[in-house]
Amino acid sequence: MHALSLEKVLPAASVAEPLGPGDGPGRILAGVFETFDRTGIPYCVLHGYESYPLRIESDVDCVIDARLTDSQILALLSRHRERIGADVVVYRRYHMSPIVLAGRSADGSLSFLKLHLNVDCEHDGLTFHPGSQVLASRRRYRQFWIPEAKIEFSGYLARTIAKGELGDERARRLCNLYQQDAVGCEQEAARFWDTHSRELIFSAARSGDWGQVRQRLGELRAQLRRRIILRHPVRFVSKWRHGVLDRLNRLWQPNGLSVVLLGPDGAGKSSMVGAVGPLLAPLFARWTCRWGPFGGPPLLKYLIRRRDDCPPDPNQPHGLPPRSLFGSLLRVGYWFANHTLGYPGLHLSLARWRLVLYDRHFADILVDPRRYRYNGPFWLLRVVWRLIPKPDLIILLDAPAEVLQARKQEVPFEETARQRKAYLSLVQSLPNGRVVDATQPFEHVAGEVSDIILRHLARRIQDRVRSKSVVAAGQRS
Repeated sequence: MHALSLEKVLPAASVAEPLGPGDGPGRILAGVFETFDRTGIPYCVLHGYESYPLRIESDVDCVIDARLTDSQILALLSRHRERIGADVVVYRRYHMSPIVLAGRSADGSLSFLKLHLNVDCEHDGLTFHPGSQVLASRRRYRQFWIPEAKIEFSGYLARTIAKGELGDERARRLCNLYQQDAVGCEQEAARFWDTHSRELIFSAARSGDWGQVRQRLGELRAQLRRRIILRHPVRFVSKWRHGVLDRLNRLWQPNGLSVVLLGPDGAGKSSMVGAVGPLLAPLFARWTCRWGPFGGPPLLKYLIRRRDDCPPDPNQPHGLPPRSLFGSLLRVGYWFANHTLGYPGLHLSLARWRLVLYDRHFADILVDPRRYRYNGPFWLLRVVWRLIPKPDLIILLDAPAEVLQARKQEVPFEETARQRKAYLSLVQSLPNGRVVDATQPFEHVAGEVSDIILRHLARRIQDRVRSKSVVAAGQRS
C-alpha cells in the first residue's frame, strides 16, 4: 500500500456551530485539525468531542489514514508547528501510543495535548470498526470530523463494555446516539453479542435504564472479546504482536527522562526540582526525585552506608574531616556499584514513562569531593565518571558567587567562586550539558529548565524517527 500523499490543499469545508479554540490544549488541537484539513489528511474524532476545541478534559482519540508512516506524521506536525503552536515531545508508533504535544499559552504557562491517532476504532487489541469504514462515513462537526451516529454508537458501546466502565455520562451519550439512528445503531452493534444480550442493551438504550447492563458487564465483556477474536483471529494476533513489540521497544528506547540539576549551594536546586516536576507531570506517568550519590540498591546501602555519610550539620558541609585513603577507595567502589548496579532499576523506571530528577549526583563529587569526605586520587573519580551510565540531561543553575553567597553561606566565598568555575567547566564540556542563569526570577528559571527538557524530548523523537526511516529505506533497497 502506497504512503498517503501529503500537502494536498483541500477546499474550505463548511463549519457548523463553530467554537473558538480558547487557549491551551484547545488551541493546540484546533491547530492540529486545521493542519490535517489543509494537507488532505483524513481523520475522525471518535468520541468526547462535544466541547472541542474550547475545552479538552482528557485524551483525544482519533482514527487516521493507515497509509501514513511514522516519519510522515511527525514531519507534518513539525513542519506546521507554528500553526499548531506546539512541538511533539512524546511519540511512539502513533497507532499504539499517544502523541503528546507541548506548547505555551498566551500567559506563558505550559499546555499539553495527548492525541491518540489510531488506524482502527479499537481497544486493548480488539478492533470494533476498521479505520476505512470510520473515515468513509465521517461527517463534519464544527471545525473537525466525527463518525456517523451508528458507527459512533457501536464503537463507543463496545469500548465501554470492553473497559467495564458504564457511568451515567457514558449511558446518556449512548442514549443520545441511539436516538439519532436506532435502526442503524442496532445493525452495527448486533454482531458483537447474541440475541439475548442485544435485546438487553437495546432496551437500555431505548429506556435509559442501564441497571441490568451494569450487572452483566463481565459477561458482556467476555462475549464481546470472544466474538471479535473468533471473527478476526489474524487481526487480533497482529494487534497483540504489535503490543508486545511496543513494550519491547519501550525497554530498548525508554520514553522517560533522567535529568540532573547541578549548582553550588544557593543555586536553588531543591526548589527547582519541586517546581519542574509538577510542571512536567502531565507528560509522564509519574515523576520522582533522587538524591544522587546515596540513592541505589537497598542491599548496598545497608552493607556500605554508615551514619556519618552526610555531615550531621547541613550548614557545615565541610565540617567533618576527610576519610582515610582506604575509606575513600572503599567509597569510590560503592559509588561505582551504586550507579552501575542501580542502572537497571533506573532504566525500568524510564521505560515506564517516568521523569527522574536528581538533586545531587556523582557529578557533584567531581566538583566538591570535600563535601563527601573523599581523600583519594582525583583521577580515580574521573575514571568512575567515564564508566558509569550518564543521565539524559545535566542542567547547571549558574549564578555569580556574590548572588550564591547572599542566599547561602555554608562555605566561604572563595570556595563558592571555585565551585562555580568548576561546575561551568564540567557542564560546558558535556554534550548533554546546559547552563541556566539562576539570577532570574524563580518562575523564569523554572520555565527555562522546562523548555530545555521539552526541546530535548522533541529532538530525541526526531532523531529516533529519522533513524527508523533510514533503516526502513535500507531494507527496501
